[in-house]
Amino acid sequence: MERLSFFFVITLFLSAGLFADGTEPIGSGTEADPYQVETLDNLLWMSTNSSSLDKHYIQTTDIDASDTQNWNDGEGFSPIRDESGTSFTGSYNGQFHFIDGLYINRPSVGGQGLFYFTNNAVIENLGIINVNLSGHSYVGVLVAINGNNSSINNCYSTGSVSGSLSVGGLVGTNQNNSTISNCYSTGIVYGADQYVGGLVGVNLDSSTISNSYSIADVSVVNDYVGGLVGLNQNNSTIGNCYSTGNVCGSNQYVGGLVGDDYESTVSNSFWDIETSNQTTSAGGTGKTTAEMKTVATFTSLTTIGLNVPWDFVGNPFDDIGNEDYWDIGNLINGGYPFLVSLPVVGTYDVMTEILEVPELNSNYPNPFNPETTISFSIPEDSNVDISIYNIKGQKVKTIAHNQYEKGNHSIVWNGIDESGETIVSGVYFYKLYVNGQSISVKKCLMLK
Repeated sequence: MERLSFFFVITLFLSAGLFADGTEPIGSGTEADPYQVETLDNLLWMSTNSSSLDKHYIQTTDIDASDTQNWNDGEGFSPIRDESGTSFTGSYNGQFHFIDGLYINRPSVGGQGLFYFTNNAVIENLGIINVNLSGHSYVGVLVAINGNNSSINNCYSTGSVSGSLSVGGLVGTNQNNSTISNCYSTGIVYGADQYVGGLVGVNLDSSTISNSYSIADVSVVNDYVGGLVGLNQNNSTIGNCYSTGNVCGSNQYVGGLVGDDYESTVSNSFWDIETSNQTTSAGGTGKTTAEMKTVATFTSLTTIGLNVPWDFVGNPFDDIGNEDYWDIGNLINGGYPFLVSLPVVGTYDVMTEILEVPELNSNYPNPFNPETTISFSIPEDSNVDISIYNIKGQKVKTIAHNQYEKGNHSIVWNGIDESGETIVSGVYFYKLYVNGQSISVKKCLMLK
């Protein structure tokens, strides 16, 4: 069994003529007088000023980062680090503000994210939404590599993330006694090679992930892919976490929650076996969608896989905690548990909750080349659309757009897009619409 050998061979982005640019924030950067980040220019200054990496920061307002798509000849934002790749050793408190529309496009360069490498750092209370991120190895929206006793708390991300090795919706790699707590991710996470997770690609070397979740759709071309974490390794722990996103991988070590677990621990954690299309995981306990939307699953010790109740508002069932990390209900977060400390941001596909519902089945064969069959069933005569999307959420092909009678049906797709061209190898998603409404979670297919 091939395990991940660390560390590190990363292609650093050495920007020619890198210099301090942007606008220095107000403040002096000390704990008593932190820099006050309020504009995109302030973030630019952080990413180009090598003397800023050991300072303390607070974010004082929401920041529109959509202009980063025009930076650096289309490569977008440069991660916060200096020319030699020195790590961030300070602190960043977002004060529950967000950064919107961050764009990074370096598919052949490792170490991509808002921050490159943290070392004894603290990042907290920050959201990064509508991100479009592409890198090579060690790719995460917030931090590429969270390392050496660093901590991330109360952070979340939404958007599209792609890379090759060690790719996560929030963090690429969490390593060396570092912690991630009270965090979540949504969107799409794609890996061209291995070690890919909805929240974290790799969790290793006595590191911890707790009270966190991912509803991101996750896919990898090869192996080691999980709804929450791709690989949990070397005395690391995952506790009180869950995932619900669709998980897709073509080889081995594909898990609803964790792709592979090696000499580590996963406890009190769950994944949705229906929405993930995965019945197995290297750790955690699989539950039905209905069970995942029931508070007793997480707080009653009669639940299989639960040893200690999660701490919910109101102390239901066997919950005696008083921190009130979690809540559930009122269709917030699609009816799944959510973190009280964070806003619920992003979309969620919710299956229509009626007795008889349209059903979209897995395609076969999968992976396929050159064609695959997609089957579905409807409880009554309906207008049906089935569309194929790439990992960026762009429609590739509508393969069904007709009135269908009640019953079971199947459609053959030959991998041709709307323009008549053969699609490139990779991971795609397909989705069922009935009478104009999306009624099914996305399912993935792979073309080799």
